[in-house]
Amino acid sequence: MRWRLAQPLRDGISIVAMSGRRLFELTRGATLMLNPNIDAVALYPPEITAILEGRELGYFAQQEPIDNEVILAGPPSVSTNEVDEVLRELFEQEGTVRAAYLAEVNTQSNKPEEFILLGIVAASVAKERLLQLVTLALKTKSPRMDLPLSIAFFTPDEALPDICHRGIQFYGT
Repeated sequence: MRWRLAQPLRDGISIVAMSGRRLFELTRGATLMLNPNIDAVALYPPEITAILEGRELGYFAQQEPIDNEVILAGPPSVSTNEVDEVLRELFEQEGTVRAAYLAEVNTQSNKPEEFILLGIVAASVAKERLLQLVTLALKTKSPRMDLPLSIAFFTPDEALPDICHRGIQFYGT
């Protein structure tokens, strides 16, 4: 396994050994791809800054929607002002988000759930970056959230699901 780490996949590529902290300090402001030969982990500038400052990174868990699950959706019944503010600021800086929606969702299944759905309209190539940036921004700024938050991504060329129209649009056009 170690031999893989010492061998570039292409000619003309060099491998340099240094501490992670030194790498992050030298490349501050850049997006880094770590372990490209194995698991290709991307670190974005806000994440690198958080690591250098000793702050926690945001986290998320991926969940697949359950087919034929009955859901009720509408505008949030709890205040989302602090979340709106944090996300609006992020999206204005990022520039890849076309629109964003918040809807309160209640599932009507064997295990009922209630949460806020954040629907983000952006190009699919920006999804991973936005997911990392949103979770980091929410972790860093800790806005008040009275319900758990789930995130869904939609591309600008696909029809926006009804669930977004039942909520509120707080960013974009």
